[in-house]
Amino acid sequence: MTKSALSGCVPSDHFGITCVRGLSPEEVLSRLSVTDQAPYPLCTPEEALQRFGWGFEQPAVRICRSEGWTLLLDVDDHGVLLQSPVLAHLSMGTEAVAVWKLLDGTTRIAHARSGELLAYYDAWHFQPPEGADPSFLDRALTDAGFFLDENWESDDWELPTAALGMLEREFGLTLSPEVARGPLPTVGLSHLRG
Repeated sequence: MTKSALSGCVPSDHFGITCVRGLSPEEVLSRLSVTDQAPYPLCTPEEALQRFGWGFEQPAVRICRSEGWTLLLDVDDHGVLLQSPVLAHLSMGTEAVAVWKLLDGTTRIAHARSGELLAYYDAWHFQPPEGADPSFLDRALTDAGFFLDENWESDDWELPTAALGMLEREFGLTLSPEVARGPLPTVGLSHLRG
């Protein structure tokens, strides 16, 4: 299996990445209601963990822009941005997609457009995506090999890598691992905990 470039931007065993098309980082931060945290500290992944802690305790994201998308990288695998109302709000007038890999758990993917959750997929359930219009995500996951039994039985096929590769192919997402590992504006999301 070819490793995606995005795989080099996040930990292999747990991560969250949310992407919003066509909005500047400032617009995304405004939609997240975190502009009162400015000036935003610039943190590497390690510095962000030291500052905000682990997991759901104090969820936070690091933010950057690449190829027409604003990307939000979970400081730890909290998955706050995968919540339907949050992702739908981020997608108002545009689209947003998120992948969340829980440590020793599952991989979840959601796609929203124009304020509506189109599709949600949880690999743990072994079911096709659900939502208002899951056809695009269903096709993308099929093309990425998600529904082939031989992939699930193979030691070479990794679900998180396939999910990140799907983001690259289907949404044109790119990010340099050097940028992802460098200092990025970082904000807390405690107010979004469901």
